[in-house]
Amino acid sequence: MTDATDTADVAVTDRGELMLVLQGETYGLRPSYDAIELIETILGRGLVDVASDTIASRLKLGELAQVVTECIKAWGRANGRPETSGFNAKRIARLILDSDGGLLAVQKRIAAMLTLAVTGGYDSEGNPKPAVTTTSEEAPAAG
Repeated sequence: MTDATDTADVAVTDRGELMLVLQGETYGLRPSYDAIELIETILGRGLVDVASDTIASRLKLGELAQVVTECIKAWGRANGRPETSGFNAKRIARLILDSDGGLLAVQKRIAAMLTLAVTGGYDSEGNPKPAVTTTSEEAPAAG
């Protein structure tokens, strides 16, 4: 089991990446271009469609597991976690069912990640983009 203070996990938090705990292990979720391309190919539909179904809690367990698997594997490649390369959707589906909160909790976490992915919250490598802050030199008009 990975210690919560492990530098890879701390870096995930510092970068604003979403994490998922499965069987006591913390994994980052990285929706990189490669992960998204695989998800779309395997599921046979576009990311916006997948995101919409996830937000509405209509994604099937196998589909959700595929999304989780590809995003964890992408995170593992980017963070030197070679053990994630052997993950597969069947194993992840079982871990999702066994996780605290089960299918619904994981579906909510993935919905948050996919919402960011389809609205430009990540770059093509799966890194969260910094929040944009706008400022005005003029005070707002009084109403």
